[in-house]
Amino acid sequence: MPSALNETSPLLPAKYIGDNDFLKPSQERQKGYLHEFKWLLKNAMPLVVSYLLQNTLQSFSIVSAGHLGANELASATLGSMFVTITGLSVATGATLSLDTLCSQCFTSSKDKKLVGLHVQRCLAFMSYLYIPIIFLWWNSEKVFIFLRQDPVVAHLSSIYVRWMILAIPAFAIFEALKKMLQAQGIFSPPTYILIFSSPINLLLNYALVWIPRFSFGFHGAPIASCISYWLIVVLLSLYIYRIDGHQAWPNWSTSFVYQVRYWGPMIKLAVPGILLICTETWAYEIIALGASWIDTPNLSAQSIILTSITALYTLAFGVGIAAANRVGNLLGAQRSNQARTAARAALIVGTLIGTSNSLVLLLFRHVWAYLFTSDEEVVQIVTQMLPLVALFVVADNMAGVADGVLNGMGRQHVGAWCNLASYYLSALPIGLYLCFKCGWWLSGLWTALAGSMFVAAAVTVLVVLVANWKKEAEKAEKRTEGETYLATNMN
Repeated sequence: MPSALNETSPLLPAKYIGDNDFLKPSQERQKGYLHEFKWLLKNAMPLVVSYLLQNTLQSFSIVSAGHLGANELASATLGSMFVTITGLSVATGATLSLDTLCSQCFTSSKDKKLVGLHVQRCLAFMSYLYIPIIFLWWNSEKVFIFLRQDPVVAHLSSIYVRWMILAIPAFAIFEALKKMLQAQGIFSPPTYILIFSSPINLLLNYALVWIPRFSFGFHGAPIASCISYWLIVVLLSLYIYRIDGHQAWPNWSTSFVYQVRYWGPMIKLAVPGILLICTETWAYEIIALGASWIDTPNLSAQSIILTSITALYTLAFGVGIAAANRVGNLLGAQRSNQARTAARAALIVGTLIGTSNSLVLLLFRHVWAYLFTSDEEVVQIVTQMLPLVALFVVADNMAGVADGVLNGMGRQHVGAWCNLASYYLSALPIGLYLCFKCGWWLSGLWTALAGSMFVAAAVTVLVVLVANWKKEAEKAEKRTEGETYLATNMN
């Protein structure tokens, strides 16, 4: 690894200085919304593709296992869902702290290795979270039995979950390394790696499940996912080490990384980040459970709707992540005015994306469900629900981008509290009441969801619009103070 930067090193490498985006305030040249729109769209697209491809690492395993039989399909689906809501969502939420810490310190500190130090601390923190996850996943069959799942499905699902114990460290490492690169303005390499790895994942699933010479049967599906997760970690690590991004990585020092007394800033951001992701993920599963209590067609309709809004959310997700890094970089560079412009540009883009996605659902509502099923009863339910879902999508996309901006500011707690209030104090109790007590069924759930999400979106957008950006820049500078000597001693 290169040696630590010193006081005579430039604030940023030459490739970043050329754009004049991160010059000191005295050299600041304000850029308009058009510049920010171009920056967001250019850097958001690799994130969108990366997000979609990363989801296939588990989706392929469900498909390959599902063709073995109905029990295998149900088991792989249940196991994958359990892995996501109890493990992957936790790791994703914890790494949201890096959207703030890495992006801000990259432009505020002379020693860029502080970026890697934050990543190492986050990985150390997640290693502690890994302990209860191992215990829970190893005993997942008891959990499934407690939830009254079929014993055969419960057993097969637990097999899937146990194998995925080997995958979650790779998932966490990949997410953390991605954040380190994104903070440095490097967005495309993870996408290229996933483009290369996804076909390999597909071949592994086919070989380990179906080819007799290599087949492990149902076990092969999660094994293929594990191998694929570790493959993308190895490839991304090689890219960082051999090509770009290594300048932000300090030598590993367990004594520094595991000094819990220095974890305070990260914990304050990681815990709300976990709540932000998990509260939404868990709420959708509760809603799916509610739909299952109505009847099977409504559960099928809910599955189609959830798959649809997840797919449509990807563009807003990419813009939100890009905006988090853009705002964080600008605040770290003490460019508060440009950070405000970037934040407002992101909100405009988020509104346009949400409106476009909503129009797609409205315009194609009569044929949309046929993309997923030919069951006329399910198609009719989905068609009736899509106007409500379209309203939800507008608010959800706006809130997602606003949450990204708040993450760049270091205000993950705002989104976390909004999610807790909107889902658990409003959408779920009101929705379940309208669904079962008032006889509105699935429309009751989505009426409450749409209304609650609009309130949550309004709150998060308002917080961004009324923010004191000079104060936020000062906070960013303070987050970096007192850390430099640690990174210096590690090299």
